[in-house]
Amino acid sequence: MDTEQFICEHIVRALKSGLVPARGLDRIAVGREEELKHLRADLEFSQNGGAWVRCLSGNYSAGKTFFCSLVREEAWHRGFVVAAVDLGRDAPLHRFDVIYHRIMDAMRTVHFREVPAFEFIVQEWLFNLEKEIQRSMGLNPLNPAHRDEVSTIIAHRISEQLAKLRIYDRSFANALRGYYEASQQGNEAAATAAVDWLKGDSNIPAEVCKEFHLRGSVDKDNAFNFLQAMAALVVHIGYAGLIVIFDEAESIRSISRPDSRNAAYENIRFLMDKTAQGEFAHCGFMLAGTEDLYNDALRGVASYQALYDRLKPERARRRTNDFRHPLMTLAGFDHVKLHEVAHRVRQVHGIAYGWDAIERLPDDLLKRLIEETAAHFGGKFTTVPRGFLKGLVDILDELQRSSPSLAVEILAAGIDADRIEAVEREETHLIDHV
Repeated sequence: MDTEQFICEHIVRALKSGLVPARGLDRIAVGREEELKHLRADLEFSQNGGAWVRCLSGNYSAGKTFFCSLVREEAWHRGFVVAAVDLGRDAPLHRFDVIYHRIMDAMRTVHFREVPAFEFIVQEWLFNLEKEIQRSMGLNPLNPAHRDEVSTIIAHRISEQLAKLRIYDRSFANALRGYYEASQQGNEAAATAAVDWLKGDSNIPAEVCKEFHLRGSVDKDNAFNFLQAMAALVVHIGYAGLIVIFDEAESIRSISRPDSRNAAYENIRFLMDKTAQGEFAHCGFMLAGTEDLYNDALRGVASYQALYDRLKPERARRRTNDFRHPLMTLAGFDHVKLHEVAHRVRQVHGIAYGWDAIERLPDDLLKRLIEETAAHFGGKFTTVPRGFLKGLVDILDELQRSSPSLAVEILAAGIDADRIEAVEREETHLIDHV
């Protein structure tokens, strides 16, 4: 199986499960060219040292998770570290110390998509320090006779390089040194504890904190500083920067306490202001939520004036969509987009399983299938693309394994509208698709 066939089969398998594919999204992406153009400009801005916050608005099934996945793919290919976090009870935006921990846990790279990449990133930095010492001083870290001297030099280099990055927290440096020493000694438990401290875990054994001279932990007062430090370290290692994608942002509206809810909105405002002032270099933050999140005057963004003033659209004054505005609204699907994506899925299915899908499901029959399905939803397809595509894959599977003489009968059965709605009722999350 070649790479193209593998990616196509991955797409088909994901669609059949009612999920957003983790790879190959460009093969089925339609109708988002203008939005992607401006997000690519955002990524380029971050590559050059800039920072930004982009809020994404769209009704349920408007394609927010799909679009976020497209941005993640693009960021990975440009060399960014990407962290996708589903906001909610386990990741409450009003507690940024918890959010910092979730971001660190969610870090992924193009080479480590399926597993947490944080420790690999730290290892990569330390390995680069070792290579530099070996090249400049002739000391081999693998040579037992050189090991103590290398460890001493590494400890000094960690402090020097963190100082260059303006990371002055002593415990931050001590945790990195402790991780390196524990790794060299084969003390996996201590190494893990040091990494966990860097990631913001507060449940670190007291003996480890004492041994490595770790004072305090990541809290609400220093969480933003730690995030900036990690972003700087990521860039120093050689990555383009850090992109953080917050999905399910409408969960903020469900926070019962007004002070906590306002604290979540205040954190968004803080990030917007700081990135606009040039802080969080090489970073980008995307926040995806429903239109109610932004428009609800009681519990949404509109209830917190300081943030609403920065996000409220002024469409009445514009004749065209302003895609450079921090709030980007995704329009739902229509017939044109659905026809285009259906043709692409048919092509992908044919490549995945090596058969002529176009011959068995020609354009006229595919068009009829779409129109008949649309009739069940009043002729509109604004909020049912995922369910339809799952049904389309099911039909293509059946056409492939059945006799050509049964094609008319299979197509006559169509796609069950109830099944489409059932798929659309199921939530889909960005972090499920890595």
